[in-house]
Amino acid sequence: MTHAVLVHEFAPPARHSDRRSFIFSAGVHLLLVAALTWGVSWSTKDNSVAVEAELWQSTPVLAAPKAIEQIPIAIKEDASKQPTPAPAKPVDSSQAIKEAQLATARLKKLEEEKLEQDRQARILLENERLKKEKLLKEKAEKDKAEKEKAEKEKIAKDKLEKEKLEKDKKAKEKVDQQKTDKDAARAKDLENKKLEGLRQEQLKRMAGMAGANGSADSSGTALRSGGPSVGYAGRIRGRVKPNIIYPDISSSENPSAEVSVRLSPDGTILGRHLTKPSGNASWDAAVLKAIDKTEKFPKDIDGTVPSEIIITFKPNE
Repeated sequence: MTHAVLVHEFAPPARHSDRRSFIFSAGVHLLLVAALTWGVSWSTKDNSVAVEAELWQSTPVLAAPKAIEQIPIAIKEDASKQPTPAPAKPVDSSQAIKEAQLATARLKKLEEEKLEQDRQARILLENERLKKEKLLKEKAEKDKAEKEKAEKEKIAKDKLEKEKLEKDKKAKEKVDQQKTDKDAARAKDLENKKLEGLRQEQLKRMAGMAGANGSADSSGTALRSGGPSVGYAGRIRGRVKPNIIYPDISSSENPSAEVSVRLSPDGTILGRHLTKPSGNASWDAAVLKAIDKTEKFPKDIDGTVPSEIIITFKPNE
């Protein structure tokens, strides 16, 4: 019986040498490594296609590479007669990696663009704020300058109006003073003329009285009745002098104040004024006050009172 007949058909195959199987397995693995290396390095041209992806999270999750399909290797008893297995088709994972890198780059670019937009928006807002503050500051300075200008113009206008009023007032006062001076000069001239006339008349009467030969109580119409008696002026000085309030004056000083007094028929003083000042204003004022205090002069020896009389007052008299 042959060897083939002796072997049962369902019996396990006879065990061959492991050396041949190891060599065959090593050769297959070398071919697989060479195929993978060639598949990764042979393509240098970028054949990537732009892909638009909608991201749902910040960090993309790379898909797991496709599992390498295991190619079963049938080992037969006679390896020399088996056909050479075709090299395994390399798995091109560079496309997925490039897509993931592009997606990451696009995400990073979007984030940078957003940050740049935010920065530009903040710069724009800051510029608007600074511009608004500058406009407000310029407006405030302009309003302040206009207010100061208006105040200065108002002050200058008030000053001009005040100066004009002062000038008009001085001009009016000058005109009034000139008019007053003219009126006073005219009145004084008339008064002087009147007083001079009265003085001349009294001098004439006194000269006539000096040559009269009638008695003191004569009732005729001679010169005696034309003026006051000789001692009438002394009587008036005796009535006025006690009312003069004035400090003592040395004998070397003897100011003379000549006063004209207007009288009523009963002797009441109607008015008085200086016809010839003494040069000592205090003495003149004291004499006038004393006359006012006297109020009424006595009658002359003939029972009459002259309408106006001129009296001279001296402190050492």
